[in-house]
Amino acid sequence: MSQSVTTLELASQLPATAIREPEFRLGHRPELDGLRGVSILLVLLHHLWFSFLPGGFLGVDVFFVLSGFLITSLLVQEHERYGRISLRHFYVRRALRLGPALIVFMAGLGMYALCFLDRAKAAEIYQGILLTASYVSNWVFALKPAVKIGPLGITWSLAIEEQFYLVWPLLLGLALRFKVSRRAIVCGLILAILSIALHRRILTEDGFAIRRLYYATDTRADALLIGCLVALLLSWRLIPQSRWFRPVINAVAITGALFVIYLAGTADMPLLSLYLGWFTLVALAIGVNLIVLMLWPPAWALQLLRTEPLVWFGRISYGVYLWHYPVRIFICPDDENSSISRVLLTAFVSIGIAALSFYLIEKRFLSLKDRFARTPLKKKGVVPIAAAGEEYLNQVGAL
Repeated sequence: MSQSVTTLELASQLPATAIREPEFRLGHRPELDGLRGVSILLVLLHHLWFSFLPGGFLGVDVFFVLSGFLITSLLVQEHERYGRISLRHFYVRRALRLGPALIVFMAGLGMYALCFLDRAKAAEIYQGILLTASYVSNWVFALKPAVKIGPLGITWSLAIEEQFYLVWPLLLGLALRFKVSRRAIVCGLILAILSIALHRRILTEDGFAIRRLYYATDTRADALLIGCLVALLLSWRLIPQSRWFRPVINAVAITGALFVIYLAGTADMPLLSLYLGWFTLVALAIGVNLIVLMLWPPAWALQLLRTEPLVWFGRISYGVYLWHYPVRIFICPDDENSSISRVLLTAFVSIGIAALSFYLIEKRFLSLKDRFARTPLKKKGVVPIAAAGEEYLNQVGAL
C-alpha cells in the first residue's frame, strides 16, 4: 500500500467544522503586485511625460481601490481566524510597512534643504515634513492653496490612506464585534459610497475649487470604500453564482477596463465631469475588474500581471511614488520643456532610489511583523481551519 496520504484520508481525519469549503482567502497573489506596478507606471508617466499620458493620475484611484481591498480582506480573515480584530497589531503592521521609508524620505529632503537650499525654499521643505508627518497634507492642499510644501506635495494620497486606516478598521471591528449582519454592513458601505459621490457632485455644482474636490478625504474616499466593498463581497461569498452572472460581469469588466484605459490615455472629457460622478464610475470599473481577477482571471491577464519585471516594479512602487516627484523637480525643474533624456534619467534615478529603499529599509522592517504573531481562536469541539486544517488546505491549494 502507498505510504502517501490522500486528500480524502486527510479530510476524514479532520472535524467536519474544519473541512468545510473555505471562504475567500487572499494569500500571496503576484498579479496584485503586477496591478500595483501598472498603477505606479501610470502615475510615473503622468508626472514625467504629461503629454503622453494626461490621464495617468487615475493610477492613484487604482491604488485606492486596491488598498481598500487588501486591508479589508486581511481584517476579515483576521477576525475569522482569531475571533476579533486587533487594532494594535494592525497599526503596528501599518507603521512597519509605511513608516521607515517615509522617515528616510523626509530626513533626506530635510538634509538636502539644510545643505543646498535658501531659507525660503528650505522653509517649504520643513513645512512639508511637518504636514506629511501629521498626515494632513491633503487637507492643506485642499483648503490652503497658498501653502507651499515643495516636493512633499506627493504625500497627499498617503494622508488620505492613513486617515482611512484610522477610521475603517475601527468601524469594521465594532460592527463584527457586535454581530451586525453582513447584509447591513454591505448596504452601509454602498450607502456611504453613494453619499460621497453625491456630496462631491453637490460641491462641484456649488462651484468649489478643483483642488478642494481632488485632495480632500471626503471627496476621494469612495474609491477606498469600493475596494472595501469588493473585499467583503469576496470574503463573505456574496458574489452571485448563477449561470448568467459570470458572462455579464466579464462583459462589464472589459467595458470598464477599456473605459479606464481610454481616460488614462486621453483624459478626453471635461474635467468637471470627473467630479460629477465619473470618478466613482472609474473606481467601480476598477473594482469589477478586481472581482474578475480574483474569481475568474483570464489567462492572458494573469500572464501579463505576473510578468516578473512588472511584479518587481509593483513591489518597489511605494518608494517610486515617494521619490519620483522630488527627483523630477531636481532633474526636470521645467517639466513642460524637459528633454526625453532628462525624463529617462529621472525615471532611472527614481527607480534606483526606490529599489535601494525597498531592499535596505522596507524589507528589513517588514520582517519584524512576524514578531506580532497571534494565537488562533479556540472553541470547544472546533478545530480552526487555519490551524489543524492548514496541511490539508495547502495540499488542495486553498491557501
